[in-house]
Amino acid sequence: MTDCLLALLKGPPTLVLIGFFVLALAYGVVVPPFENLDEIEHFEVVRYIAEKGRLAVHGTTEAENYHYRQEVSQPPLYHLLSAALVRLLQLETDDTAVAWRLNPWVACGPGAASLYDNRAVLYHNPHQESFPWRGALLTLHVLRLWSTLLQAITVLGAYALARLVSRRRHVGLVAMAVVAFNPQFLLVASGVNNDNLLTPLVTLSLCLILRTWQDGLSPGRTVGLGVLIGLAGLSKLSGWFLLPLFFLVASVRLDRSSASSRPAWLTIDHWKPVVTHGVLVVSIALALSGWWFWRNWQLYGDPSALQPMLEWVGSRDGSIYQSFLELGTMFRSFWGQIPCAFYPPGFYIFYTILTLAAISGLLLQWRRLKSTERGSVAILALWFLLILGAWMRWNAMTAAPGGRLLFPALAAIGLLMAIGITYLTRKASTRWGAYPVIVLLALLACWTGTRILPGFFAPPTHHDRASMPQPQRVFEASIAGKIALLGYDVSVNEQDDSLDLTLYWQALTSMTEDYVLTIQLVSARPADNTLRLNYNSWPGRGNYPTSAWQAREVIVDSYTLRLPEANLYTQAWDLHLAFYEGTSGERLTIEPEEGSVADHVVLERLRIAGDFPTCPENGALRSKVLFGEEVMLTHISTKSTNEETNVHLCWKVLKTLAADDYTIFVHLEDASGAQIATGDGPPMEGAFPTSMWQPGDVILDVRSLPAALPSQGGRITVGLYHANDGSRLPASIDGEVIPDAAVPIWPTRP
Repeated sequence: MTDCLLALLKGPPTLVLIGFFVLALAYGVVVPPFENLDEIEHFEVVRYIAEKGRLAVHGTTEAENYHYRQEVSQPPLYHLLSAALVRLLQLETDDTAVAWRLNPWVACGPGAASLYDNRAVLYHNPHQESFPWRGALLTLHVLRLWSTLLQAITVLGAYALARLVSRRRHVGLVAMAVVAFNPQFLLVASGVNNDNLLTPLVTLSLCLILRTWQDGLSPGRTVGLGVLIGLAGLSKLSGWFLLPLFFLVASVRLDRSSASSRPAWLTIDHWKPVVTHGVLVVSIALALSGWWFWRNWQLYGDPSALQPMLEWVGSRDGSIYQSFLELGTMFRSFWGQIPCAFYPPGFYIFYTILTLAAISGLLLQWRRLKSTERGSVAILALWFLLILGAWMRWNAMTAAPGGRLLFPALAAIGLLMAIGITYLTRKASTRWGAYPVIVLLALLACWTGTRILPGFFAPPTHHDRASMPQPQRVFEASIAGKIALLGYDVSVNEQDDSLDLTLYWQALTSMTEDYVLTIQLVSARPADNTLRLNYNSWPGRGNYPTSAWQAREVIVDSYTLRLPEANLYTQAWDLHLAFYEGTSGERLTIEPEEGSVADHVVLERLRIAGDFPTCPENGALRSKVLFGEEVMLTHISTKSTNEETNVHLCWKVLKTLAADDYTIFVHLEDASGAQIATGDGPPMEGAFPTSMWQPGDVILDVRSLPAALPSQGGRITVGLYHANDGSRLPASIDGEVIPDAAVPIWPTRP
């Protein structure tokens, strides 16, 4: 293995290692403080040990001052070493409690208004969190760097593991790249998490197990494995699965090398070295970590401390079948996921293709492998299955489909994939080999760090008034004298039912309060408070609270808000904007440049697509009733009581109407032609003006006439006219022009 690591110091492997290190550092800067996977809890365990000089315990009164929650149950080696580093460097943790506070609008899972909406769990002030770091933030970034250095061993170990299995250089390079440029591995390696110690320890252990398979048992390797397994088990419980793997490899290795005519496993001599080395491995491992299990037994009556952990995270009575159902989620999170969201769907296409190609190549390559290579590959595959089985069992106990739970087998997975990938690229091995795959892996990891992750966490852009972009719609309003709205851009995407909105703010002064922005779509029908959208958040999709705003700066604040599903018709909705205090809910006063002071402002009236209404049964017209060439009347229904008459009209739009809105008239006349009652008004009581009608729209309009139908004679006529000048839209029935553009619909339907 030493030769393998020396070979790494020159050539392309060094570039892969450097690439990993640079990208992991970049991820550590892009991801805001404490937003990495379980980072708050792990940091708090480290802080507790550094401050108190002892391990934390569940259920104590002082635990209320720390946010370590379930991670206290984790084996503590990573936390102990990290706390020792904090003390050695005299790093500060006193201000941790004020360095973070929860974002009340965080939207974990699929419930967010859009992919990048409110995924930050905590409050962030980018001005305070920027370099140079101080206090707890400096401590956090030092520990992130420490984690990255630990995981560099995993990258090195993947190369060493590959060289033990195959002497083809491309296999080692691809194995390194699959590990080093896995975006989820880079995210883990840039955060405070005990996986960052477990994974390199397991990888080094696998190297020794493969050496045992190839060269046989030796006291030096056995002692080394005992130390590594003990340390891995003291980092995370999954490290103990190395023990059954070692026993199996040792047993099969001795059986394979036996010259006896009987199967070696039937002889006592076979088992003597297995038992001897096995006892040595177990003894050393327990000597290093057995105290942890004894402590847990004394504290919780559970050597593993899993029961108090399950009390925190919640348990479920699932089955292994449940884990099979969640393999897709596990696969996606293996390649990329932040605590509150997965990445865009297109992100996973490449990794799905890569994985399928690697599996296909591995199966095709299997028969070409040497017997020693097959054995090594089988051992690594068995290790992957052990870790996969452990995850499936744990996931049945509590919901835990996180891909990093497979990272103890990451180096093995990288090597298995590398064998398949290099087989598929073997024809180009003399010139380019697998280099294009390696470069593509690196580019996608870079793209994730520069495009995807900033999309979740980056605050909106800042400008001064002179250099700010010009909004499409200038709209000036003062909000409590603290914030100025300078304008906005807005558009509706009917294909995916989303609203794109960009708001141009200016901070008139520094603020200490974190005001909540509310964006609403309110029905355009007067006195109707139905909401199509009700979005509440700190500005910047949760990433730039008002207390972080700098006086006089201009903030360009963009949103893509997916409209929730609703059984509502296509109509007009008013776009409302307001700010309110987060604790009291009291709205701030808004004073538009032209208008009266109110607690909200209406920016614009928007057409939002919805369902088509159901037209009256048995009300279909036999004739073709047209108004101009734009609108067709398709259904009519009338119902009358002693006091009123209700008329249901269904319209179908054929062409776009003029910009000026039409009013629909419904007139009830007696036998002499005198009007008894009228029902004039805009369509749907003002909820859907005709200027918003588009070809293909179906509109159900209900009119109430304050009179009963006459017992003898009379009629009801319908038409459209401009309210400003009374001009009517021409009407025809089957091509015959109707005088006065008033279509009679009762007592006889057209």
